[in-house]
Parts: sequence; C-alpha cells; structure tokens
Amino acid sequence: MEGLLKDFRYAGRGLLRSPGVSAIAVVALALGVGLTTVMFSIVYGALHRGLPFDDADRIMHLERANPTEGITSMEVPIHDYLDWAERQRSFEELGAFYSGTVNIRGTERPERYDGAFMTANTLDVLRTQPAMGRWFSDDEARPGGPMVVVLGHRVWQERFGGDPGVLGEAVTVNGQTGEVIGVMPEGFEFPVLEEVWVPLQLDPSAFERGGGTSLEVFGRLGEGVGLDQAMQDLTSIATQLGQEHPESNEGVVASIRPYTEEFIGDEERGLLYSMLATVMLVLLIACANVANLLLARASIRQRDVAIRTAIGASRWRVVVQLMSEAVVLAVVGAALGTVVAWVGIGMFDRAVQPTDPPFWLDFRLDAPILGFVALVTGLAAVVSGAIPAVRASSTDVNSILKDESRGSSSLHIGRLSRWLVVAEVAMSVALLVASGLMVKSVVRLNTMAYAYPTEEVFTARIGLFEERFPDAGARQRFWDDVLERARALPGVERAALTTTSPGLGSFGGRVQVDGESYTADRDVPLARYAVVSPGFFDTFGAEPLQGRVFTPLDGPDAEPVVVVNQSFVDRFFPDGSALGRRIRPGGLQSESPWLQVVGVVPDLGLTGVGDSPEESPPHGYYVPLAQGDQRFMTLAAYTTGEPLALAGPVRDAVVAADADTPIYFVETLQTAIERGMWFYRIFGGLFAAFGLAALFLASVGLYGVMSFAVSRRVHEMGIRMALGAGGRDVLRLILRQGMTQIAVGMVIGTGLAVFVARGLAIVIYDAPPWDPATYAAVFGILGLTGFLASYIPARRATRVDPMEALRYE
Repeated sequence: MEGLLKDFRYAGRGLLRSPGVSAIAVVALALGVGLTTVMFSIVYGALHRGLPFDDADRIMHLERANPTEGITSMEVPIHDYLDWAERQRSFEELGAFYSGTVNIRGTERPERYDGAFMTANTLDVLRTQPAMGRWFSDDEARPGGPMVVVLGHRVWQERFGGDPGVLGEAVTVNGQTGEVIGVMPEGFEFPVLEEVWVPLQLDPSAFERGGGTSLEVFGRLGEGVGLDQAMQDLTSIATQLGQEHPESNEGVVASIRPYTEEFIGDEERGLLYSMLATVMLVLLIACANVANLLLARASIRQRDVAIRTAIGASRWRVVVQLMSEAVVLAVVGAALGTVVAWVGIGMFDRAVQPTDPPFWLDFRLDAPILGFVALVTGLAAVVSGAIPAVRASSTDVNSILKDESRGSSSLHIGRLSRWLVVAEVAMSVALLVASGLMVKSVVRLNTMAYAYPTEEVFTARIGLFEERFPDAGARQRFWDDVLERARALPGVERAALTTTSPGLGSFGGRVQVDGESYTADRDVPLARYAVVSPGFFDTFGAEPLQGRVFTPLDGPDAEPVVVVNQSFVDRFFPDGSALGRRIRPGGLQSESPWLQVVGVVPDLGLTGVGDSPEESPPHGYYVPLAQGDQRFMTLAAYTTGEPLALAGPVRDAVVAADADTPIYFVETLQTAIERGMWFYRIFGGLFAAFGLAALFLASVGLYGVMSFAVSRRVHEMGIRMALGAGGRDVLRLILRQGMTQIAVGMVIGTGLAVFVARGLAIVIYDAPPWDPATYAAVFGILGLTGFLASYIPARRATRVDPMEALRYE
C-alpha cells in the first residue's frame, strides 16, 4: 500500500510539472464523466428509481389485451376487475382507479384539480398512510355512499391555508355535498400526478357486461410470488371469463407489468437507453484524449522506464506506476465532473418540472448516481491509462535508445496515437450528427408555420358532471349559454367549443366508409375526429374547400352530418367526390348512425405538432357538438388584445352559467403547443451540449497529437529543410497527416452516425437519419476544426531554423 501511495504522489508531482497537459486531461475527463452522469441520472430517475413506497418493485399494473383483434392495451371494465379481485391468488390485494377532473368549491369560487376515483384498499396496497385524518372506508367506496374527499398536501396548503381544522369541513365536490376526511403526505400524488382523491363508487349492476367506466388496476404481488406465476394465474382467470362471457370477453387476455412501466413504454425506454449509449461516446472520446496525452508523456519518459527496468523493476511495477497517472487524472476529473453533473441534473430537473412528469420521476445527485460516477471514474482510468502503460512498458532498452538517438518518437506509439485520433473523430461524427438532427428538429418545430392562428387564441378547458347535468339536453343548454356569454366579452372576435384544439392531437377510432366492405374490426380503418360547435372553423380562419361547415341548424334532431378534412378525402375518396358520401364511427358492431359528408375543410392539426405523418396520419373528421354529446370541452376564443386578459372574464362567464363549474388549463394555443414539444426542446439542448463537448474534445485531441508529433520531429524537419525542402513542403506534409486522420475518422464515423441516428429516430422530426444537410454541416465543422488543429503546429514547424534543428537534442 505504501508503494502505491508513493506512485500516486510521484504521479501527482509529475503531472503538476506539465500543468497544460494535465489541465486538458482533467477538463476532458470532467466533461466525459459529467455529461454521461447527467444522462445516466435521467435514465435512472425515469426507469429505475421507482415508486416511493416500501417494496415498490412488487406493485404491478394490470390491464387487458385482445391479440386476435390486434389490440395490445385495454383498460379493465368494472365487471372484470371484480372477478379478477375475487378469483386471483397471486396478489395481496387488487386496487383500481380512474383519473379525472375533481371540482371543489367551499365558500369561494370552484377550483378544478387533477383527481383520482380510488378503491378503499388503495393505501393497503401501497403501504402508506395519510398525514392527517383517514382514507375512504368500504362503506364510502360503495354505490350510493357519502361523498368524501382526501386532499393532497399542495391543495391543503394553497386552498385551505394548511389549516389542521380542515378535517370535517363541508365542500361541494363535482356538484355533490361532501366532507374533507384526510390529507396525504407531501409528495404523494398517486396514481400519476393527482392532487385530490374521492371514492370509486361504480355500480356494476348499472352496466351491461363490458360497459361503464373503464378502470386502471394495480396490485401488490404476494410474498414469494413472481411475475410469471401471477401471469399464469390471471391468464387462467381470463380464459374462464372468456368461456363464461364470450360476448364481452372472448379473445381477451390479461397483461401484467411493473407499475411504472405502464406509463413509460418500451419505445420510450429503448430511446432513453439509446441516448445513454450515445452520450457514452463523450466519455470514450475523453478517454481517447487522455490516452493520447499519456502516450505522449510515456514516449518522452521511455528512457526513464528503460533505466528502471534495467535496474530490476518488473514490468508490472512499471505498468502500475504509469497507470497511477491515469488514476490521479481520473479522480480529479471525476471530482470536477461531479460538479458538472450536479449543475446539469439541476438544470434538467428545473426544465422538466413545468411539463408535469409523473410524481415518482426524481432527478437528483444521490448515492446511486455517485456510485455510477465511481464506476465511470474507474472505467476512465483503465481505458485511458492501460494502453499507454502497457505500450510504454513493452519495448526493450536497445530499441528505445536507438529511437531516442534519432530524435523522433516511437513509431509504434505514434501510429497508435494517430488511430486514437481517428477513433475520436469517428465518435465525434456520430455524436455531432445526432446533435445536429435533434437541434434541426427543434428549429423546424419552432419555426413551423401553422395553418391556423395560435398566439391570438385564448383556450380554457371546461368539464361537466352528471350530477349537475344529467342528460345531453342539459349539457347542450350549458354549452350554448357559455358560448353566447364568451362571444359577448370585450376583446373576443370569434369563439367556439371543441374537444381538442388544433395542433394538440385529437381522439382516434375506427370509422366505416359506406360502400366499402370489411370482414373484421381490425380491417376497419382508423381516423381522428373532433367534436366542435358552429363557428369553430371561422374561429381558426378555415374556409370550406367543398360544401359547408356546421350551423346552429345541425341540431340533435337534424340529419346526422359530418365535415371531413382534405387528408380524409385523399385517403378514402381519391376521386375527390366526398359530398353526399357517408361514414359511420366505430367497428362492425357499431350502432352509431351513418353521417353524411356536408363539407370538406383544410387540415387543421388533428394530429399533434411534431407527430410523424407515418405513425399518426392526419386524416380525420368533425362532428357537430349538438349531435355528439360531450361533457368536457375546450373554449377557444380569437382575441383582438392580450389573450390571457380574458381569463377573469371567461371564468366569471362560466360561473354565471353554473356556480360549481370552474375553468382550467388556461393558456394561449401557442403555449399549449409549445408545452407539447418539451421533449424536443430539452433533449435538443442536451444533445447540443454533448455535440459541442465532442467537437471540443476531438479538436483538442488532434491538436495535441499534431503538436507532439511536430515537437518530436524537429530534427527530421531540420534535415528536410537543410536538403532543400521549403516551408510549404513541410506544411503540406504535416497537414496531409492530420487531414488523413480526419478523413478516415469521418468515413468510419458516417456508418456509426447512421446507426446512432436510427436509434434516436423517434425524437427526430422531419429529417431522415441520413439527412444530407446535417452530414455536410458536421463534415464542414469537423473538417475546419481539424484543419486548424493541424495547421497551427504545422505552421510552427515551417519556422524552424535548420541549423538549430540539426543541433536539437
């Protein structure tokens, strides 16, 4: 141990004698370790930290699927949930919920919250307790039970002032008189990001088998029960239900997965791992950089190594001493890299919070992340130090003395160093291409020209509940009242109601086209749709291309009509004659009426901005609100002034229509669209930083190698110039060597870049993995920086005095 400490002290003193080289190595490793740690913390926080409960890895999410119909994910009807809960033997308990709006009104105006309708056994499954009060009882979570509510910590603090006396306070919940019975601990937002909880009071006898509100089911695996065993248990139950209820359960199977995986799918998981693998290139580039610098130092110290070997030092002892330099550099670089990671993780966490991530996503620098730093530090030390140490200790004394007598570096070390530069350039190409494609996606999304107004449009969401509005007629009267009041507000030029605003993505479902034949539901095509009020198309500046748009005459008793977009015509009516044709929403068993096409409008963003046209086709249709009863709508108003100045007047207008109905999600359409593009913006910024780091490291690496090569070939350059070579000849010689390395690295890196870009295709918008402009820009930037990194030391070589060079060494 004492000898090892001596090696570290000796290595430290040696590195301090070369502060420039040491600083470059430390900065390179700090960037490599820091940026890789940032990406690892994102992956760990999203995929591995899990729910903040005891034995959370045993909490599972259960759902249904129907492989014969090509359906991979379905929620669970109340009847299936009750049968599962009664018959299963693999879980301690099964709970269920559905998420939705919860409106609460005390003595003030109503407020809307993200809420969940939960079973009484929820906290038993999660193994947690309220901070104050209690959870629902079985009597409260039965059909017809009393209305009670449990508050989240933030709601308790902000709406009720943190008053401990809130327990027992009377409130109106979704139009019903209720009572506050509990407050949950800070940070509890189960199932996903909920703020208040009310009991699930569904009555299975009120619905046909398979009908009613669908549920999300969760449960905790029993002691000693594995996922495979539980899957066999639920598969057996699903088979029984298929035999007992073929009309609703034939072909339906159960599916079980860890709870958090339900909300971060396989595609997203693969993407995050691809990103981590891509960012590891920064660390490898840094290691190659440090290895090159240590190779240079080892080349200079070969005589010293030979002498140590000659007087009895073993090769292993020499390797350990040389490796100690890499360890010292790695430790110092990791310390600085930890600071880089701390700053980067904090910036990412602050950037992602406004996007409302699931409550269990937690990005911080804690023990698991520091463990990763330690692992990466060891890896960096081995990768960057092993090659120089082994190479420098493997040559014999005679060859070293002969090599030194010529005044040039070892041929083998020089060749290895050049190949390390080639590897750096290749990895930099891959990372820069990935960064370029991500940044290009962000730029295209930010500069996209929309076919509809966005900055001038005020939007607010409104939700109705059956207790207050029990039938379609009552709901339609409310919508008409609200729309009339909104259009009368100062500053409102046009207003309409819609299930979803343009650019935010709409509902989708199967739709039959009259005249086409289908053999099974899976053959019925999919299309997007929106339910809108008269005035919707005028609000967003869209004139009909054919026919007409909706009017107040398209009421519930009028002939069912529909307006389709141009993409729908292109897809289903290629001859262009859409007017008078008929479509019917739903599959082959659909009882919906046939809808007659009365108009064709331009595409108005039924898909989300940034959605791929291949994965999310834009064809769709619109149904009039009076013929498509809805409980939740968005009010959109085109304004002549500041849109958000309408928030107060619109809130008052809605409360005037119904005192228990609030508005929420108040924002401009532009803000809503930008919020949906957060992934592109945040990860585009991250990859821009990664790309710049790779460019810096590759440039420094090439410059360092070329500078060292020139300094070790001064004698050779003097001989060449003494024999008649001019400065331009020497310049060309060195530039050719440097640019050859760049060119070879670019060729290898092109193939690696295509591979990396394909792995990131899901977050690259409107650009193929082989986008020529991106590759050209990367080649140009790397070529220019490589040229400068070679030119500066080459230019210095041309200024060598031949007589001084011949006396060199």
